[in-house]
Amino acid sequence: MVYLGFGIIAGAILALPSVALSLLCRNCKFFNLAYGDQMGLTAYLVLFFNVSLGLNFPASVALSLIISAILGVIFYWVVFKPLRKHGPLVLLIASLGLAFVIHNTELAIWGPNPQKYNIPFEAGLKVGPFIITPIQLAVIGLSFALTGGIFAMLRYTGIGRAMRATADNLELATIRGVDTERAFIWTWIICSATAGLGGVFLALITTLTPWTGFITLLFLFSALILGGVGNLVGALVGAMIIGIVSECAGIISALAPYKIAIAFAIMFLCLLIRPSGILGKERGF
Repeated sequence: MVYLGFGIIAGAILALPSVALSLLCRNCKFFNLAYGDQMGLTAYLVLFFNVSLGLNFPASVALSLIISAILGVIFYWVVFKPLRKHGPLVLLIASLGLAFVIHNTELAIWGPNPQKYNIPFEAGLKVGPFIITPIQLAVIGLSFALTGGIFAMLRYTGIGRAMRATADNLELATIRGVDTERAFIWTWIICSATAGLGGVFLALITTLTPWTGFITLLFLFSALILGGVGNLVGALVGAMIIGIVSECAGIISALAPYKIAIAFAIMFLCLLIRPSGILGKERGF
């Protein structure tokens, strides 16, 4: 039961950035390899405001998410928009270069040592068969609530419908009068801020290092492929499966250090049995 509880927490942490990354891949038609390092950079910004400047934690998170959203738009304008006409492979390589820039910036400023936020320690609470801290409970609740908010935004708001139309058929959306550039910008704003919040959640539950974002990205891609690339509901399901299975593998002590390998093994098995993923590609929201 302990490992199942850890798995639910891990799945909840992965769920929000997995859904946002799936939305970004679906709209922009490439895998953004800088996404994990964007998560880490936002987490480090919170560390700067919270520890270095002494701001309270909620204010540090709010400021960092605003900066993360702005940086996402800057990355789109400066790096990805000029290269969009060259196809997804060029965008993929550009995102890899951006990931190295962000990673080495983190390493140069904050160093390689693990970091922690300046927040008080809280004792665990008994919730049914699980022992969970208030921070972990808040992370789970916020992650699922904001994931549901993304689904609601895509279905019920004008900008959400524009983002879906742009993702489904860019040329047809343009002909029908959809402001596709605005849809792209909002996609980057939402996905960058969401990535940042996922990084903060991760740093709250574990520790923060320059490798945190990259390692998490491996789990996120496994979740995307497992659920079905471009399928947002599939990304949520894939994240929960990856989180629960990789943590429950800790029951066998010999498998505990190999969580990433287990995540990729699940992904490979899925590709062998169902290449389009559990829920299929480009469906759902």
